[in-house]
Amino acid sequence: MRYFIPNLKLSPDLPPQEKLEEKLGGLPWGLKPEQYPICSHCGGSQSLLAQFVHNPERLDLGKLGRTLLVFQCNHNPGECPTWEGGSGANACFVLDPDELSDGLTPMPADSPPIEPEARIVDWLAQDDGISLDQVSAFYADEQRWNLPDEMRDRVYTETKLGSVPEWVQSSSEAPGERWIFIGQLSSSYKFFQKPATQNGIYIYPSSQHWVCDGPNFGDAGIGYIFLRHQSGKPGGWFFWQCG
Repeated sequence: MRYFIPNLKLSPDLPPQEKLEEKLGGLPWGLKPEQYPICSHCGGSQSLLAQFVHNPERLDLGKLGRTLLVFQCNHNPGECPTWEGGSGANACFVLDPDELSDGLTPMPADSPPIEPEARIVDWLAQDDGISLDQVSAFYADEQRWNLPDEMRDRVYTETKLGSVPEWVQSSSEAPGERWIFIGQLSSSYKFFQKPATQNGIYIYPSSQHWVCDGPNFGDAGIGYIFLRHQSGKPGGWFFWQCG
């Protein structure tokens, strides 16, 4: 199956953002203050994890200009259940272009912790060789563990859109049949070019990639994004697992 890896650059290494761009972390573009998600547990404003834009090949949101936003609460790490889909401590939703303003969203009054901002300057298309007939096995633990090691090892483990999830724990946490996996977020950012900003950057072991810490998904965690297509806009679902 085809999947897409983001080519990231830290925002301090780029010109100021002046239009809608796909990114990880930072403040969202175009989200109106009244739309900003609030944690139902602590009452704090949530922090942006990712903002992606409709693309018929890598992220079908059903309409040109639609935007997917993913948030979680960062005020009290470990206290609000950010790992649990539908808990109210995270948010995953789609906005139509006419629901977006033109500019960066102002910082909420309670100043939530902001994740490092990295903008996506390109997407790298890959193919893991997993066929459509094999997809269902990745959503049933017994079938998944009966797959050959070589096939399980094909699943990309970092941030991506498309293909199948790299489960840290059990696939049983996936939402129901009408939900479709569309991508995952790593707890670290990987860069293919050495960032000019060196604070917090380190070399990834055994490779020539550079890495910095990203969102708090526990120990080596991965966040999972699902969509459910319905009348009107798709619905979103987010949760994460850790080792």
